[in-house]
Amino acid sequence: MFHLTTLARLFVSILAVLPTSVSADVYKCLDKKNKVFYQDRPCQDLTSAQLPPELSRSADSANAAHFLWKASSAQGTIYVMGALPYGEKDMYPLPEVVTEALSGSDVLIVGANIAALSEAELLSVATNQGGYPDNSGLSEHVKAATWEKVLKVSKMLGMAAETVRTQKPWMASLSLMRLAAKQAGYTPEFSVDKMVVKDAQMRKPIIQLDSVDEQAKLLDGLSEIEQEQMLLQSLNEIERGAEFFKSMTEAWTNGDTSGVELAMRRRSDSLPAADKLIKVLLTDRTAAMAEKITDLAADGRTYFVVLEAGYLVGEHGLLKRLQSKGFELSQL
Repeated sequence: MFHLTTLARLFVSILAVLPTSVSADVYKCLDKKNKVFYQDRPCQDLTSAQLPPELSRSADSANAAHFLWKASSAQGTIYVMGALPYGEKDMYPLPEVVTEALSGSDVLIVGANIAALSEAELLSVATNQGGYPDNSGLSEHVKAATWEKVLKVSKMLGMAAETVRTQKPWMASLSLMRLAAKQAGYTPEFSVDKMVVKDAQMRKPIIQLDSVDEQAKLLDGLSEIEQEQMLLQSLNEIERGAEFFKSMTEAWTNGDTSGVELAMRRRSDSLPAADKLIKVLLTDRTAAMAEKITDLAADGRTYFVVLEAGYLVGEHGLLKRLQSKGFELSQL
């Protein structure tokens, strides 16, 4: 099933200012044994032995499962990794099995992640597509009870009512979830897909499956009822506190597909428009992604694919679709 607001990375997370304690710059460094580690200052400032515990965490044991799969067929090899649209420093360094798969791949494939954009980039999306051109407000496009809930959650998060008042429901959903993630200790700057792109961009070609503009148009094309359901999903989750972010992070860390699917299913099961939203935002998209990835893999090169974790799991997830196309999957 589907985490609608993550798309929402599929799509979690807009206008909140990043916490001052988190640096936007992360440096990839090598220690004396040529082991990779990450830190928030230029590499010459620290050795790996001097790193604080949260940056020098050793890789998981060889027997641990990761949110990474090797898909093999006569056509070629694809590594498929699920990512979250947010992260924290102690998620790094990534396990060696991940960095080795990435290093051994010829091409990196990513999906545009509207939830993991910078504040400035998301502000541009909000300005161009996330507001009403007729200058009407959110309160005029949702039920009174939904608007009251928006005001309650905004106050709880410390967001000015005027900020969310000008946004369409899908954009308000992203804005509120981004701020909730921030207050739970997670930011898009430490999202796995962003870190992987930063690691690979100087060494191998990167193919983007879709664009932020396409994602925004997809969300903007939802009916007002569907957008309101998406907003309600975010509001309900935020009211439950940081549990969603913690459960998703724990499931991702443990390579637990059932945990990720369960966390997303809980978000959508009670929504009357859930089936339509899942079809538009997940089922149709994973079908198109599987076709593109399979076509690319036919050239014999090894590909490393990083997509939001929700796209991978479930009956209509990317992993099942690759299996149906003849790929043998093994979780690493």
